[in-house]
Amino acid sequence: MTDQTFDPNALLETYRNALAPALHAQQEGLKALDRLARYQYAVAGDYLEWSLSQAQALLGAKTPAEIVAKQSELGSKISEQLRGRVQELNTIASEAQSTLSQLFNEASAKVAELTKKAA
Repeated sequence: MTDQTFDPNALLETYRNALAPALHAQQEGLKALDRLARYQYAVAGDYLEWSLSQAQALLGAKTPAEIVAKQSELGSKISEQLRGRVQELNTIASEAQSTLSQLFNEASAKVAELTKKAA
């Protein structure tokens, strides 16, 4: 008959090792979510500035030609800003995708290592 003593430290270490990839993935997901929220806030700020500029142009213009010229200028300005924002979103998405694939690779390597130890 074997007489084994209960080792709570070994049990806790096993749980830590098992849940570490999930915890790391959750932390990285929250970072990505925070970055995406800040991005959306910046885009909303761009649209707010654009709409305020449109209103100022409409109220300050004296002739229809002046309104059209100012709206054309504001339209090209917002399109350049949004083009930059799209590139920023592309960067955010590609970084999140690479981080996620890295996490999956690390987790699968860890599972493979534990499987080899168990066998």
